[in-house]
Amino acid sequence: MSVTIVSINGRAEHGTSGPFFCEGDDGHCYFVKSANLTADQRITEYVISRLAEECGLPVAPVQLVVVPGELAQYSLIDEPDQFTAGIAFGSQRVPFADELRTSHLRQIEEETRIRCLCFDWWVRNPDRRLDLLGGDPNLLWDPVLQNPVLIDHDSCLAADFDETLFIQEHAFRDVRPFIEKAFYKKWRTKFESTIYNLGDIWKEMPTEWVDAETSLTCQGIEARLIKPALPADGILPG
Repeated sequence: MSVTIVSINGRAEHGTSGPFFCEGDDGHCYFVKSANLTADQRITEYVISRLAEECGLPVAPVQLVVVPGELAQYSLIDEPDQFTAGIAFGSQRVPFADELRTSHLRQIEEETRIRCLCFDWWVRNPDRRLDLLGGDPNLLWDPVLQNPVLIDHDSCLAADFDETLFIQEHAFRDVRPFIEKAFYKKWRTKFESTIYNLGDIWKEMPTEWVDAETSLTCQGIEARLIKPALPADGILPG
């Protein structure tokens, strides 16, 4: 079921797309992406985030949200043309979460870091960079569950994905030498099994998204994930 947005409280400080911080009629707050994403980005954001959920990764809960026409029309925000009426992408706010820093890395289980690293490699996510000076990790830290939270997947399936920079700059790059082939094989089976459910995820999206001017199709995304341009096992230590 979709959630209706009842108020908008400005824009998020983080995130290149500048998501809108809103309250839903279910009592939860959401980071909403509307016309501030292209049709391709919106579909990519939803599909990859849902795949991460299906894989059991610690992703912020994904929700389709409805922006009422009156709210979009009368909201006092900068660039109102980016907050349009209709169905938008919502990422549920995780209470007390803050942007992940390098000091949090040692508190994250090695298996979680490996699974996230492999997932980002397969979906060609260039936006999980982190070093001592900061970066663009698109990761939050949940102080309650003591766990990372994955956010922002609209740049995945990047045509210009740079494998060298990924290996050098990914927030969880330090676990790469510890990826065992047996674990990788098991995780790859889980990931590919999830991809075969992509059709069901595709059907969850509103027709106005998939009928828009987009270069993406369900079959096209499935093919790019099952037979990636880069070898799936290219993330294994050399």
